[in-house]
Amino acid sequence: MTGVSVIVPAFNATPFLGEALESVFAQGLAGVEVVVVDDGSTDGTAEVARRFGRGVRVLTQPRSGSGHARNVGLKETTGDLVAFLDADDVWLPDKMARQLPLLEKDPALGLVFSDMVSFGAPEGEAKEEGRSYFRERGFTGRCTPASIFLHDMISTPTVVLRRAVLRETGTFDPSLPIGQDTDLWLRIALAHSFAAVPSPLVRRRFHPGNTTRDSRLLARCVVEIGERYLARCIAGEPGMERALREDLARKRWHHAFLEGCALLRAGQPREARRLLAGAIREKPLRARAYAFYLKALL
Repeated sequence: MTGVSVIVPAFNATPFLGEALESVFAQGLAGVEVVVVDDGSTDGTAEVARRFGRGVRVLTQPRSGSGHARNVGLKETTGDLVAFLDADDVWLPDKMARQLPLLEKDPALGLVFSDMVSFGAPEGEAKEEGRSYFRERGFTGRCTPASIFLHDMISTPTVVLRRAVLRETGTFDPSLPIGQDTDLWLRIALAHSFAAVPSPLVRRRFHPGNTTRDSRLLARCVVEIGERYLARCIAGEPGMERALREDLARKRWHHAFLEGCALLRAGQPREARRLLAGAIREKPLRARAYAFYLKALL
């Protein structure tokens, strides 16, 4: 293996980017290649990265999302190993020392990831400081495609992967507004073995700029990803078929319910009924969708 590339997508990250970059250089990696991709920031993020020095390269793009920014970083870097860090998160000092030996020891491993812990939850929010991401996701340590499907436990800032696997699987899918990372990890897991370090090696920062998401869009993308990979996950682990199908049914229910409620609020009861009926078909024992369906009949 010849070198590590670290790709840092950044959008309006002026308050946090310096700390994130310091955590990369604290790893003590010789010849590490660090690229910050400024994703259309309006707050001077690129200037912070340029002033940092120490060989950090800065690329800029119009606002296109973190998946596109990571793809740009991948095109512009050359290391045999690639790691990712979000501009508002922080690596713990022994992250790479814990992960790189696993890849060196086992050439068959395509990807290594780890647990992470949260910090900086805004006052009044029910987010436990130091909360384990693996515990939050219900991950038990079993590294299979079905585990990703069920638990979505691979967080991008914890990942180190071999660039060679991306030549087989492709990179982040820009057609997905959310979930490009989960989609890529599933493609890699279906073609290569992967491993987890059970200890937290990343600190995930909560702040007002990263704690809100479009829940309807997220639910749609979660269903789309599930439908892409359900059959292949079942083929690889037939014993997990029931759990996988039940999980996708739950995700479909959630998506249809959110869409139905949104249409009802928008004054479109006929379309709302169609979506809520779909939710009922997926999970007929869940009473909540019936209540909104009846409301759409009034």
